[in-house]
Amino acid sequence: MGVFRRTIKGKDGKKEYWYIDYVLDAKRKWESVGQVGRVSKEHAKKLLALRKTEILQGKFNAPKPKTIPTLSEFAKEYLEFEKGNKKSWDRDMYAVIRLMPFFGSYRLKDISPILIEKYKLERKQGVSNRTVNIELSLLRRMLNLAVSWDKCESNPVSKVKFFKEAPPKERILTLEEEKALLESSPSHLKPVLITALNTGMRYGELLNLTWNDVDFDSGYIHVRQSKSGRSRKKPMNETVRETLLELESENFVSNSVSSGFDLAKKTKDYRGVLPLTHVPVKPEVSGSSPVGPVFKKSELTGIFSIQPFRLLHKKSSSHPYAGSL
Repeated sequence: MGVFRRTIKGKDGKKEYWYIDYVLDAKRKWESVGQVGRVSKEHAKKLLALRKTEILQGKFNAPKPKTIPTLSEFAKEYLEFEKGNKKSWDRDMYAVIRLMPFFGSYRLKDISPILIEKYKLERKQGVSNRTVNIELSLLRRMLNLAVSWDKCESNPVSKVKFFKEAPPKERILTLEEEKALLESSPSHLKPVLITALNTGMRYGELLNLTWNDVDFDSGYIHVRQSKSGRSRKKPMNETVRETLLELESENFVSNSVSSGFDLAKKTKDYRGVLPLTHVPVKPEVSGSSPVGPVFKKSELTGIFSIQPFRLLHKKSSSHPYAGSL
């Protein structure tokens, strides 16, 4: 039994700690006393003497080792945390669902770089490099939080190289493609597609659109809840203006434009401007969206894989009321 130093490698580099060594219940125990420089060797010696006395008197109970959760167990804590700290937490939920079949039963300390490399190769067989990278980014964030919450000692994802991704493409529909897309769409989704095609607004921005954001006098839509967190203005051309005026005249419920689309973060009472109600969404399907079947039905190859709600039309203009589609 005695006092010794031990070097431990952490996020801030290597650091030395004082440890004491003693025997309890016929088993050798090491106990950390504190970092060298913050805790003296004399302090460590005094603690060792105290432990010896407590053991002889039968008063000392060694601290129980921490129970390290599995990734599946930790994922529940992670999602609860993200609900209150991240707008797009529901996207994390989709990635978590994809990670669970492979990593879910592993304890955090047992997830290694080589295990992650195996996941990369297996996952790549069915999805794009970008999808794999999104899922690995989520795993990296989860394990970073686990480290900061003392659930594990290090993050193995930091030692894994992500796949290279092709640069994003801006997909511009031809008039023929737009016609095929709209003809394949049910009537309640046409306003959504028309607004997306003419403004390039993201899916979440369309969901959060309220009538207070639509300024028919100036010809602009105010995007107040954007991905970047910054508000901006989108011009309405005549097609978007007429579409939204028609919706307003039909007196769609309440103050918002997206009319009750119920996703994980929405409640059944949530109402929006664009009529996304009665649209089935399967939360277990990563990236699931109500317009997916429309893109497939219209047989526009290569479009659905390039984010439907970022589609632009070649006649879109930056000026209000310019060129209708």
